[in-house]
Amino acid sequence: IGESIDLLCNIEMRPSEGDLPRGITRKYYMAARQVQKDPLSYLAAKALIERVKPGDKVLIVTGVRYPPILPFGETDGPIGAAAMARALDLALGARSIITVEEDNKEPTVATIRAAGCYLRAPEELDDVPGACAIDYYPLGPEKGPEHARYLVEKYKPAAIIFCEKHGPNEYGYCHTVTGGPLDKKEMANTWYLLDEAEKHGILTIGTGDGGNEIVNGLIFEAARTISKWGDKCLCGCGGGTVTTAKTDIFVAASISNWGLYGVAAMLAYLKGDVDIMHDIETERRMVEECAHYGSVDGSSMRPKPKVDGISMDGGRALVTLLREI
Repeated sequence: IGESIDLLCNIEMRPSEGDLPRGITRKYYMAARQVQKDPLSYLAAKALIERVKPGDKVLIVTGVRYPPILPFGETDGPIGAAAMARALDLALGARSIITVEEDNKEPTVATIRAAGCYLRAPEELDDVPGACAIDYYPLGPEKGPEHARYLVEKYKPAAIIFCEKHGPNEYGYCHTVTGGPLDKKEMANTWYLLDEAEKHGILTIGTGDGGNEIVNGLIFEAARTISKWGDKCLCGCGGGTVTTAKTDIFVAASISNWGLYGVAAMLAYLKGDVDIMHDIETERRMVEECAHYGSVDGSSMRPKPKVDGISMDGGRALVTLLREI
């Protein structure tokens, strides 16, 4: 089952137009399998079942921001986060806290609600069955470590999950997947959560599709050769786009959202309830609401109901097949 889910979530479907790289999905997946051995969706779902108990908190980290091009983020990220929060509630009785930059508030809140998650204030998490909350991670390297400590001390999460979140390269610089520089002052420096997780023995899981997202440090050397800009970026820092930030488990996928779809599907299988995996109508609502409130399709860079150039029909077909598996 894990093999089938993994293969489906790693099918190359990106359109040839636009700047998004094509032809690397299978290479990332094979590199991740070589390091981790077992099917990736199975590893993540099994670890979550073993570590997350009813009422436990899970921190989900997402949101891409680099103004003025992406002030409200991409559709890749918040949708996977919301789908994961829904699955964790139904499968494990967990309470999720989704953290994003505050500029991403409107599309993220809309997507969480479209997923059917019961969005409540953080102080109500323990009192309201099925509740999840949203947190706004401050911008810049100065506030990054402080907020990481705050989140871990406040919620004591059993797991931290990253979905499409940029991380620094070996020289501390962040990049887009197409090689351009990102200003750490204009983004949430969420990789400091990895330090806190290590200190407190917290499970970390990540999903990424381009080498520059938090998680790819687990296959750092391989990723530098796979990505076009992996070892030599466009900003001149000399470090390339691939991040050194790594999680305990790397769920590779052709689109980051789909990595967490695969984990949700595996949870559904292991728990014997197909509806832990969301259906096509929930998929439609999430994608439409995320785009409606300003998040963009990463291929066209427009607020269209697509994800990395993949149409609504393509995403719904993937959800259908995951439920069938």
